[in-house]
Amino acid sequence: MKRYSLTMALLCVLLSQNVIAQVEPKATTDLLGGVKALKADSIAWKLKATIGAGVTTVNVSNWTGGGQDAVSIRGLFLGSADYADEKFSWDNDLDIGYGLTKLGTSGYRKSDDRIIFTSKASHAYSDNFRLTGFLDARTQFYIGYNYDQLDSAGNPTKTSNFMAPGYLTGAIGGEFTPGEILRVLVAPIATRGIFVTDPDLYNAGAFGVDPGKQSKIDLGGLLNVEFNWQIMENVRWKTRFNGFCRYSAPDLWVVTIENGVFFKVNSLLSVALLTDVFYDDRVPVLRDNGTTGPATQLRNQFLLNFTYTLQNYEDPK
Repeated sequence: MKRYSLTMALLCVLLSQNVIAQVEPKATTDLLGGVKALKADSIAWKLKATIGAGVTTVNVSNWTGGGQDAVSIRGLFLGSADYADEKFSWDNDLDIGYGLTKLGTSGYRKSDDRIIFTSKASHAYSDNFRLTGFLDARTQFYIGYNYDQLDSAGNPTKTSNFMAPGYLTGAIGGEFTPGEILRVLVAPIATRGIFVTDPDLYNAGAFGVDPGKQSKIDLGGLLNVEFNWQIMENVRWKTRFNGFCRYSAPDLWVVTIENGVFFKVNSLLSVALLTDVFYDDRVPVLRDNGTTGPATQLRNQFLLNFTYTLQNYEDPK
């Protein structure tokens, strides 16, 4: 009996070795690759995540042209979860970025700090028109300082913190898509909440909240425009405009513009030119001429990033 069991075991091993040998390596690779390489229009949920990091260094020694040693580090995460069927679509995007810069002998200072989440649910009535609900939430991770403005103790003035400010905008309206690269949302019903949870800031009435209060809600209208153009195979131009009009002050708009040109060098390396514009008449700014008051805030960035992307669908050719 033992000899019979041993013989059967050896026979099974030999048969399994033979079966494995018959499997084509190429067929196995194609089968595994097909699990993730799905056509974008063949699945309801499209999921995508991009993780990136960038480092810039400058070192000078006896350099007659002047300058300082500099180090910049930046990390980012871009995530999206989009659903679509014949009539209904739901797009969700998360944009997280944090950067630090060190000049000369000074300590590290923030150069980028943002958390932006947008969600848009739409019901299509025609090829070019949708009824859309829109949500935009944004804040930052950590304390921000104005190093050019010192307090009574000689320390940099605190200007922001996590959820100080925090902005939450919600709107319902009609979205027009005159072309594949352009979307225009006009929402006559919209609210915008400003939240300030840092006592030093809300007691001073920062960001338009009443002194001692932690929030302020405004009713108004919203105009949102998204432009997304694939200029050529590895070059994309993306712009997002948000304009909020308070019904209590219809001539004063809160405007946010995010503009970027993205160059894909290869699967891991990318270059981006970014411009951010923000204006809110209730947010005082230390202007370049030394005065304080409302002003257009502008930030330009040149980024060299190493990125890695995961997604459950295949990009259209």
